[in-house]
Amino acid sequence: MSFPVPLLAAEPELQAAAAALASEYQLPATDTGADFLLELTREGLQLRWRSKPEYQPLTLDYTRGKQAWRQQLGGGKQEAVVRAVGLGKGFRPRIIDATAGLGRDGLMLAHAGCEVWLLERNPAIHALLQQAIVHLQQFHLEQENAEHWSCQRVHMLPPGSLLNAADIQEQLLAIAPHTIYLDPMFPEKEKSAAVKKEMQILQHLVGADLDADSLLPAALAVASCRVVVKRPARAPFLAGQTPSSQIASKKHRFDVYIKQAYPKATA
Repeated sequence: MSFPVPLLAAEPELQAAAAALASEYQLPATDTGADFLLELTREGLQLRWRSKPEYQPLTLDYTRGKQAWRQQLGGGKQEAVVRAVGLGKGFRPRIIDATAGLGRDGLMLAHAGCEVWLLERNPAIHALLQQAIVHLQQFHLEQENAEHWSCQRVHMLPPGSLLNAADIQEQLLAIAPHTIYLDPMFPEKEKSAAVKKEMQILQHLVGADLDADSLLPAALAVASCRVVVKRPARAPFLAGQTPSSQIASKKHRFDVYIKQAYPKATA
């Protein structure tokens, strides 16, 4: 039986704040018996897998450590995801990362100069990601750095999916995205090499996106110019549809579906 992921306090002093966050994200504020648990700590939210106590809780903090390093040094035109989206002749597309997950590719694209909206349908992952984005932006605002790219170009959409576009139709119309980016969860083969523990947590919490094929036509209906799909190197094309072009990286490829050229950059 599947239970909704609760959001609880890791310490008694944080119970009021945890209850407020649970209400904000419409998550249970009492223990549901779920195998996964969101906990509010003094450092922020963490996702704990209770049946795997040997795993460190999953946290997101884009202001320090390896996660901050990746955003500081990444995002250049050499990144495969950036090349797949395309930044030619100074034009920076408006992008919806429609399977945002932990937000890393979306932040990479924002760092490269694109305005990015993050869309995630799993309520627990959405809460974890949004709190990390809020913390990142507040960190730079406190440093009197309101012009930082994260403050200017990263936005969170309410939890949802392109497959339920009617629920977010108003936001989609307002954004008028040039590009939709998709990175659906791919089912892991039993004999495949072990993936990082954080990805194992996501795979067990979210599961494979069995409706992933439906995402491509939905994305093509919303994007004005292109859809970019991240896939494992040997995975079949999404919805069996051959892309216009591909960008390959060591373990993945980016399938690019072009509807029309980007507009010319304006001065």
